[in-house]
Amino acid sequence: MPTSLSLISRCFQTPTLLLVTLLWSLPSLAQDGSTPSPVQQDSAVATDEVHGLLQKMASVPQTLNYQGSFTYQHKDNPALQSFRVLHWVEDGVEHERLQHLNGPAREFVREGKALGCDTLGTRLLQGKISQFGANLARLDQLYKFEIRGPERVAGRDATALLALPLDQFRHSALLSIDNETGLVLKSWLVDESARPLERYQFIDLDLSPDMATMKQPIAKVHRDTKVVAECNPETLKQPQQWQLGWLPPGFVFVDQRQVRQKIDMLMYTDGLTTFSVFIEQADGAIPEGVAQRGATLAVMDGLNYQGKSYRVTVVGEIPVVTAQKIAQNIGGI
Repeated sequence: MPTSLSLISRCFQTPTLLLVTLLWSLPSLAQDGSTPSPVQQDSAVATDEVHGLLQKMASVPQTLNYQGSFTYQHKDNPALQSFRVLHWVEDGVEHERLQHLNGPAREFVREGKALGCDTLGTRLLQGKISQFGANLARLDQLYKFEIRGPERVAGRDATALLALPLDQFRHSALLSIDNETGLVLKSWLVDESARPLERYQFIDLDLSPDMATMKQPIAKVHRDTKVVAECNPETLKQPQQWQLGWLPPGFVFVDQRQVRQKIDMLMYTDGLTTFSVFIEQADGAIPEGVAQRGATLAVMDGLNYQGKSYRVTVVGEIPVVTAQKIAQNIGGI
């Protein structure tokens, strides 16, 4: 199920990274000196518009101090939930708070990465893939992007950007991006039948928050597990002990760590979408099946390796067919 932290991650990091990638992956305009046709001119205008939008998205949001409220809804629960997010940069490091505004008071805190520290996902999104090998796909080879026009969200002017996957292994997304700051003010994630899986939308945004107030918790604080990702990697790495016999096109291994000292967790991304694989030794019958809430699903399967049984769980905002194929193609090294 989607956690508050996964929600905030997608809300405020992924769209930014996506747009950074697009900056580098958009096709070049005609440079052969010939006169462009009307269709080419229209395409060039659209490309310029996307390019400008992406430049803003790539450079601004992670450096901003802001606070805002937004609503969140997923397909399995029609009730609207409301949250407040607070984001600031201090001594070159991003900080975030996510506060539940409905039900029991809860608050999640996450310490972000330092500015200037690009993870592998960021580098992929920046289009810096040549150093990692020729087999990596650019994001525009995985998604078709369309500008869907101007929009007004939370009293602010925004531009709607549609990301349509070019295969059946990922979901579509419609993002409304603030024209001034590049923040994603609204996001819809939809399945292959165009049915909304989950969505969030800002209802207000303050770009001049009081810093002292932002740092004060209002409820019991839950801290996100800090993931120390490698800064500015130069090469691709492979997981230890385990390997995936099949990966959706464009996905690469990001990191591996242990959860509760006995579960191996492998993380993958294509720059826009992420998924994780959990592998745990188990005794007795291992349940198999699918659980889903909103856009996030978990596919469970069993694995026999070197005479031992393991429980495999694939978790991510990916279609069932993708998660099942991943789970069925895991083996040891």
